[in-house]
Amino acid sequence: MFSTKASLVLPIAAACAVMSALVACGGGGDSAPTVAANDPPAAPSPTPAPTPAPTPAPAPDPAPPPPTDPAPPPDIVLAPTYTEISATVTFSRPHWPAWSHSGTAIVDGVGCAKNENYHVHALLSVYQDGVRLALPDSIGRGSGCAYEMHTHDGSGVMHIETDVPKVFTLGQFFALWGQPLSTASVAGLPGKPAFYVVDKEKVTRYTADPSAITLDAHREIVIVTGTPPTQVPRYNWNTSGL
Repeated sequence: MFSTKASLVLPIAAACAVMSALVACGGGGDSAPTVAANDPPAAPSPTPAPTPAPTPAPAPDPAPPPPTDPAPPPDIVLAPTYTEISATVTFSRPHWPAWSHSGTAIVDGVGCAKNENYHVHALLSVYQDGVRLALPDSIGRGSGCAYEMHTHDGSGVMHIETDVPKVFTLGQFFALWGQPLSTASVAGLPGKPAFYVVDKEKVTRYTADPSAITLDAHREIVIVTGTPPTQVPRYNWNTSGL
């Protein structure tokens, strides 16, 4: 019986020795490592600086407004009462020198009158800063020739005297007078002119080529430069004798 117990003790002792060795080597591998009490705390990670928002591009300057043409002068109106055409000589201011011409050559289709079988009248009124300017006396008369179109005095009445009916234009009259005429300037006066046609006491603004305006019987052509008049005379052709 004694021998049997001794044989059991040796394996048990060996097993205990193995178990002791495992405990001594930290065989409990599932345990977390112990942190020393005097270790410093871990530094926190730096917070990244916020990214600045992009600066918006400056707004482009607004485009400048397109240039505008000067405002046209206001339309003229006729006076409420009548004025005799002959009275224009008294209130029109002399401005241009006397007409000077020699010879009998045809000027822009206007020749010397043969007779007065056809005789009509038109009126030219030129204003500068509200003042009516007198035309030179006897444009188209002198030197042995009375042209088919001419003036007698400073009234602005244009006499058309021909052997047969003819239609002349304002451009032909200015050519005979020897003065420039265009939409930009008239007879050397400063400023851009405005043109009007008065027929049977009705005023119409004329914006086309002024040289093409026809000199019809009892038609008034009004040219305005500078400050326009507030109103222009209303002429009575029936009592004028023209």
